[in-house]
Amino acid sequence: MSESFLYIYLYGDKKMKRKVLVIDDDVLCLDILVEYLTYKNFEVTSSLCPTCAMIEQQATSCPMQTPCYETVLSDYHMPGMTGLELFQYQAERGCKVLAKCKALISGAISSADQQIAENCGYKVFQKPTPLHLIDNWFNAADCGKES
Repeated sequence: MSESFLYIYLYGDKKMKRKVLVIDDDVLCLDILVEYLTYKNFEVTSSLCPTCAMIEQQATSCPMQTPCYETVLSDYHMPGMTGLELFQYQAERGCKVLAKCKALISGAISSADQQIAENCGYKVFQKPTPLHLIDNWFNAADCGKES
């Protein structure tokens, strides 16, 4: 029995929630994004520091068979590593989340790092970012499908 069939069977014919990981060390920014995305019917996991299954398990490669999240939104400046360094760490270890489905949110990313991020396929939002622009990106990125 497929997961989507089982979901429909158990919960009715409602659109399945899209899973998103939001990372930001600024509690206010994190709370705003979590509340907004929850309101928009996302299943939101949040963290105040860079994290993923590889970091939590101290794995040398991604332990997941499928993407753990449809989308990852990360602040750029955080303690320990930048959001770009997190995405590069994940990419080097075979993260299953597509690059086009990852975005950095920053108030002060260098032009060099912004260029690196965009060349890797990551979206870069400048703070403050109107929330409707994040909505537009979610819809345009079409993260439920490979490309």
